[in-house]
Amino acid sequence: MEFTISGRIRRRGLRLVGWSAPGVLGFAGWAAASTGDRRNGALALLALSAGLLLRGVGELRRLRKPFRLRLDDAGITLHDAELPWSAVESIALRHPPKSAEDDSSSAPPPRLVLRLAPGAELPRTGGSTGRGAGGHGADPDEHVLLDSTDLDQPLHQLVEALREFAGHRLETAPRQVLPPGPRDRHTPERGGVERQFTARPGARARARLALAPAATALCAAPLAVGAACGGTLDSEPRYGLFALPAALFGWLSVRATRRHLRPLRLRIGPDGIGLREPAGPEWFARWADVSAVSTSPLPHTVGTGPHLVVYAAPGADLPFPRMFVDRGHRGYALLPLDRLPDRGREVPAALRAFAPDRYTGPD
Repeated sequence: MEFTISGRIRRRGLRLVGWSAPGVLGFAGWAAASTGDRRNGALALLALSAGLLLRGVGELRRLRKPFRLRLDDAGITLHDAELPWSAVESIALRHPPKSAEDDSSSAPPPRLVLRLAPGAELPRTGGSTGRGAGGHGADPDEHVLLDSTDLDQPLHQLVEALREFAGHRLETAPRQVLPPGPRDRHTPERGGVERQFTARPGARARARLALAPAATALCAAPLAVGAACGGTLDSEPRYGLFALPAALFGWLSVRATRRHLRPLRLRIGPDGIGLREPAGPEWFARWADVSAVSTSPLPHTVGTGPHLVVYAAPGADLPFPRMFVDRGHRGYALLPLDRLPDRGREVPAALRAFAPDRYTGPD
């Protein structure tokens, strides 16, 4: 399957040039005809437009560089090299680190990173060697083949081609978590009946459940008595002293009841893995969208206990919150295992039963 980047780069470059060139001319004329603060404002806008114009010209200049990427049964074909699959140790879609200015909650678009097998070389012409793998350090065996933001084709087509032709060489999770290797196709019959782990309310939660309604009734009693006697909050200001506490304790009662009726629950079954926070919605991910699941301490942290962490398969979006990027791959920290009954000791066994090829961690 052939992949190209010229169309998107051309459209992006022409868009930048088309919007910024008139701005450069207009703001240049405004700056020439103005003085004082008006001129300073015009010069600032002129500098901004000129920067966008230069960026657009730079994008169009990229079209002069040859590019080719073809994936097939024989291997990978580039514009200046051909690699059989035997020369490829792994190939992955990795997210580069976020820039300091990026404060969004999503991961940056991924890059296609190739890792050569031991002893293999990428016979590229001078000046066309790939960069370090997604900014994770200069590794001579790793080469960035393209940025997905430049790809003309949809990302899912690249993922499908990688699954079809790269096979077990496709890196779907950090190598330190789950190295590339053959993966069994998931069958719904495997693992048996779904396992559910429900966190029962502790002593403090039971106390809140009992005390909040009692406090609500205690604060609401004077209001009820006053209303029965024909009084109002306007005519009897002292009744108003009980209104705010009654509303507050009423809200706490509703919240405690909802958390009691919908406690924390983890589901692991033949279809996938699901998590429901107390009194919250349930998030569920199918095994086809999960590349790896771990019950180890959180990566890049010190002193954290075992956490349940799932990694998204290439091209898949998982519904869980608390997303992070671990060595180029998107992970989701579901919860610490000590929040579950018996500190989650039965969770690894359930994961091994339903997702043995995706699970990594202690027994």
